[in-house]
Amino acid sequence: MAQMNPFRDRICKVFSTDGYFTFEDILGMASVFSYLACPTLKIEYAFRIYDFNNDGFIDEEDLQNVIRRLVNKNNLCEEEIVSLANHILEEADLDNDRMLSLAEFEHAMTKFPDFLQ
Repeated sequence: MAQMNPFRDRICKVFSTDGYFTFEDILGMASVFSYLACPTLKIEYAFRIYDFNNDGFIDEEDLQNVIRRLVNKNNLCEEEIVSLANHILEEADLDNDRMLSLAEFEHAMTKFPDFLQ
């Protein structure tokens, strides 16, 4: 059985025009997910996908949503999810405002070259 992307709804929201895919939307999405795409572009779109509340920042709640989607719910309890989100913020939040700007997110992602593949 093929595994579905846990962010498929967010990907659709970020890449679509008013909830519908145009041919240009599909081309844009294919371009961003291409192996040859600029890393900065990939990071920008990942940021938008992870920004669940669309406020221009990735906050603790956004991080918890990302973690919940990435892990099997049976492997981590809610306290562990909260703890992991806090740890990520401690490591990546350079200005200590308890949320990640695009610049902070980009800085953190450059430490993980596998992310950009």
